[in-house]
Amino acid sequence: MKKILLAAAISVACTALYAQRTPEHPLDIKDAKFENLINYLDRWNAGQQPDGVSRMDDEFFISRVKPKERIKDGDYLAVDGVDSNRKMCLWVPLDDPTVTWKSLPRYCFEGDNFSLWSYVDIHGNWTSPWFRSTAGISDVAAKNGVKVGCLWSIGWSQSVYTTPWYGYGKESRLMQKVTEKNNDGTFKNAERLVKLLKYYGINGIGVNSEFHSDQESMIQIQDFFRACHQKGKELGWDFQVYWYDGTNDNGQITFDNGLGSHNQRMFGDSQNVTTDMLFFNYNWDSQDLTNTEYKANQMGRSSYDTYAGFDIQGRGLTTPGYGRSWEVLKSKKISVGFWGAHAQSLIHQSATDNGTSDIAIQNTYLQKQELIFSGGNRNPVVRPSINNGCNLSNASLKNFHGIAELVSAKSTIQTIPFVSRFNLGNGLKFRNEGEVTFDHKWYNLNTQDLMPTWRWWITDRNDQATTANLSGLIKADLTFDEAYFGGSCLSLHGNTNYSRVKLFKTLLKVQPTYEFSITYKLTGEDKQNTHAKLFVALKGKTNEYKEIDIPAATKAGEWNTFTATMEELQIPAESEIAMLGIAVENTPDDYNMYVGEMAVRNPAQTFNTLKPEIKETQLLRGRYNALDFKMRYASKEETGDTKYYNDDVDTWYYEILFQEEGQSQMVLTATTSWAGYVIDAPLVSREKNRKARLGVRAVAPDGKMKSDISWSEWLDVPYNNPLSTMVIDKPVVKPNEQFTIKLLDELADPLAEIKIVDPRTGKTMASVTNATMIQTTVPTIGLYDLHVKDGKGQENVTRGFVQITPEETGAVPQVTAVTADKENAKTDEQVKWTYTSKDGEGKVSRAIEIRDPQMFMIPGEIQQGKTYTYALWFKVDKFAHDKQGTNLINKNTVADKWPHNNWGDLWVQIRPEWKGNIKHPANEVSFNVMGWEAHDNPNEQMMSTGYSVTPRIWNHIAVTQNESGHQVMYFNGKKVAETDFSPSLRRETRNDSRINTSVTANIFIGGGGVYKSGFNGWIDDVQVWDKVLTEDEIAQAMNGYQKDAVPDHLQGYYTFEERTEDSVFPNWGKATGKDGQVVVMDGSGGENTSNASYKKQSAMNDALGYPGIVGSLDVKTTPAWTLDQATVVGEDGKTATVTYANAGSYSAVIKLMNRWGETSATSTKTVEIAESTGIDNVNTEVELAVYPNPFAESVNLRFAQGGTYKVNILNAGGMLLQQNVFDAGAGQVANIRINGAKGVYFIQVMKNNRLYKSIKAMKR
Repeated sequence: MKKILLAAAISVACTALYAQRTPEHPLDIKDAKFENLINYLDRWNAGQQPDGVSRMDDEFFISRVKPKERIKDGDYLAVDGVDSNRKMCLWVPLDDPTVTWKSLPRYCFEGDNFSLWSYVDIHGNWTSPWFRSTAGISDVAAKNGVKVGCLWSIGWSQSVYTTPWYGYGKESRLMQKVTEKNNDGTFKNAERLVKLLKYYGINGIGVNSEFHSDQESMIQIQDFFRACHQKGKELGWDFQVYWYDGTNDNGQITFDNGLGSHNQRMFGDSQNVTTDMLFFNYNWDSQDLTNTEYKANQMGRSSYDTYAGFDIQGRGLTTPGYGRSWEVLKSKKISVGFWGAHAQSLIHQSATDNGTSDIAIQNTYLQKQELIFSGGNRNPVVRPSINNGCNLSNASLKNFHGIAELVSAKSTIQTIPFVSRFNLGNGLKFRNEGEVTFDHKWYNLNTQDLMPTWRWWITDRNDQATTANLSGLIKADLTFDEAYFGGSCLSLHGNTNYSRVKLFKTLLKVQPTYEFSITYKLTGEDKQNTHAKLFVALKGKTNEYKEIDIPAATKAGEWNTFTATMEELQIPAESEIAMLGIAVENTPDDYNMYVGEMAVRNPAQTFNTLKPEIKETQLLRGRYNALDFKMRYASKEETGDTKYYNDDVDTWYYEILFQEEGQSQMVLTATTSWAGYVIDAPLVSREKNRKARLGVRAVAPDGKMKSDISWSEWLDVPYNNPLSTMVIDKPVVKPNEQFTIKLLDELADPLAEIKIVDPRTGKTMASVTNATMIQTTVPTIGLYDLHVKDGKGQENVTRGFVQITPEETGAVPQVTAVTADKENAKTDEQVKWTYTSKDGEGKVSRAIEIRDPQMFMIPGEIQQGKTYTYALWFKVDKFAHDKQGTNLINKNTVADKWPHNNWGDLWVQIRPEWKGNIKHPANEVSFNVMGWEAHDNPNEQMMSTGYSVTPRIWNHIAVTQNESGHQVMYFNGKKVAETDFSPSLRRETRNDSRINTSVTANIFIGGGGVYKSGFNGWIDDVQVWDKVLTEDEIAQAMNGYQKDAVPDHLQGYYTFEERTEDSVFPNWGKATGKDGQVVVMDGSGGENTSNASYKKQSAMNDALGYPGIVGSLDVKTTPAWTLDQATVVGEDGKTATVTYANAGSYSAVIKLMNRWGETSATSTKTVEIAESTGIDNVNTEVELAVYPNPFAESVNLRFAQGGTYKVNILNAGGMLLQQNVFDAGAGQVANIRINGAKGVYFIQVMKNNRLYKSIKAMKR
């Protein structure tokens, strides 16, 4: 039962927002605007940056990885009969939801780190504009032999003409400029464009051709592309064109006709190649592909340069069958192309099957890639049969045949050294050589290693894999739980009788002295036995394996490296290794081997790895405890058209180092670029002598040899980025209890004003000026806002920051005094220590914790129609906003189709920063209903403008609507938004074929969706009414209701005070039996939820709820004494009785703990203990003997006098370990075994309740 009290709560101060898909820090790498790039082309030369782009920032766009050739000789296939000529294009973005970051380095964990490059030939890089691509994707693509593009995205049905008298729009002006001719009829920009693309590492220019033109213009565009191809051959650069087959040779928009007379000139013949990837729209059929094959052959071109398109945004991997199916495509000599979508790759964007936290997305994305490319069993040799009905949910993809059915895996591994550390290019921490060197989330795609060619080609002892033996094979995953370098590694785990894990396809010519090595760590119960062998297979003998045992780990639970020579593997000179892998045998259930590195090296090989020279540094922002910076360096001077790759200077990557004066140097990150970017380099907080230096070191291709470190001068670290974060010293505050609020930033200037305001009346409860803290009391229970004004007059308000709560709900305990009953005592006397305190005990409301992907589901039947009020208390732990923010309340169902399955009848969201008519800061709340079609944007009239949610603070939200669409929002009981929205609809009456009206849409608190993150935090006192509450009624509802006094119209009331054994939370409201439960969405695949369902989860109700409501959760306080070298004789209430074995000055410490927190206090006075004079003047040195000392397991005590003795054994800290009583005769010897570790012990001998002797003994 809940006692009705005025609502109030408090939490610690807000922390920085935790962005999920987009970093919270600014983007400090500036690029040019697309519309200005065309002028840049006109005057570009190597080393010339676009307008507005610095020399340093341009380095983040210059690829430094020389493109690698894929293995052509010795090809072998995991999938028998697969067409090795077929190609694959991903014409998707590699970007974040804001289409801002591309593959630039950043300091969050989440980001598109696509890694199954072995099946991809072209990455179209959909959101990168013409002429520009970030080096992250260019470098990793070049490493894998993949061509990377950029895109000219032209709006639907625009006009593009190369003749000025027709073309007035910006698209026409761009094409006119690009295709401009010299007086001799040659193209002015063909050579310059190819040189520019080569310099930056871009292969292809893509065109989203859905425009109108004329034949004359199309011929000029096509001839320009042909001229660029010719210049590419002359300059040694594989220039390519990627053309979406919309606009034909006559300038008309025609789709779905394959290759034919209408677009043959855009494709080009063997002597005049125009387009390298002709991407067909999504309604191709068997006859189109047959005609395409015929036409391509007739033109002397490969039909594999045409691609059957799949719209993975709108259709997933589904095809209608018959003429357009995966079977049909497999039977044709046509390549595969994926498109989708405009901001993020749908493969990445839809990776929310298991939640929207960064780690959930990343792990799901890894699995989703493997399901799509390797097939539903994540093993390319054991695939489900061809399936034309799969969407992008992992549940559906487990039935997908995989791209491996049509496309072979390819590799570039054909030079020594070869090293892979299984680093995906992002991590929760940055590790170097197995140690965490920077405890910070990070993303830098260009550091991604060469990943396993197959994920995962695993076979049994007979080198077979079938559906029957799959479950008995070892499990393989890439994991972020550990790393030897970067942020991830390989994990082989689970029980297997025998498994052969074929990792890398190679073509490596080796000699007997060359070395094959593995760096590994074991984490099961047995941390030494590897149960594993390294193996290789040679070219032409890929089913014959040369193996060597990986020996037991010499460092249990740590990274170990094992190296074998080719001679030890019995591999002859000049042999060519075609495969590398690991075999495991007879592993226990808890087996887990982390593989941090696999390498083939020539130990005699040396490298001239040049020491880079720092060219410039830029200290971006200095805070009291951190520094953000950029730096540019060069391993070799570049002049004229010369550009050097890292290969040219014997470099694999660069380590970026940092050292604060007086502190150790740190490796913060790594990169293949000739510039480094770091956020939050750690500093010791201090006001003066803030100096640091930046460093860079080149690492050789073998990953072992390194250049010397190049250091900058010692730089003065600015303090130019003060933090405004405020912190409070108590998680709950009671009426008239003193509390302190202060700036977290220790170096920040005093604030112009700090004040605490009652938002209901506007009354200032307390204030200070020109201060960094305020210490005060507030007499009345309630919610109070914190107003802070800085020296520039900028005011920031934190809503509900001060929440004064009733005594009945408990508080952090407080100790008022710790005293002893005497100031002096002997070693044989008892001392009583006593504390006085305010224990802070009470009973508080219960909450449940919701962690994405969890959500609290309420039966939708309790709320029908357009008249309602939804209300609840909630506390956000941290934010991880997606594009549209974080879900708080939804009423929808997976039974509906897109978009209604994602939004539904209503949705309440906590929004990221958004600009409408005004700029709205992050974490304001929005309320929308069906009928609002601009799903990406909130209804600005129904936003909590000026009222933002702060993490770790309880807030109350209530939204209401009536039948006419009049809507009101209340934040902490205050009306903050109101509007009339007459288009308001309900599912049941919308008359939309995408809505399944036979299924009721349930109500959800939390849970993610497409573009929406899931809620992470706590909820309490959830209410669903079938009436519109007034402002006064909202204020009453915030206080909660007794179970036997629930008002009419409160249909759903979930207090969480009760919970059944199967985690059902009874409804105290009028809709009896409509109980709530915690669920997750199972089988969701982004926009398509046709295979999804709700899976019930176990959930507890033992979390602290909103502290303004008395509930049934006990707040009990327990004490813990720290009494050095004392023996506790007994404890009674707040008193501990002790004795001391040795003379000295002693104090006492008491710690009190309860659910709200803990506090410690130390006695202000000490007790002086003196040695006892002994018993009746007996010489105890003679009368008592202890031997041997030191001892091994036990000691002997010889008693000269008879009597009853009590022997206490204490550890070095004075804690009583054991006690023995002896009735000894004169001269008797007693043996006492002392259990415990080696070290110092005290043997305390008592007689007649007085200390007889205390002896120090040493256990060896």
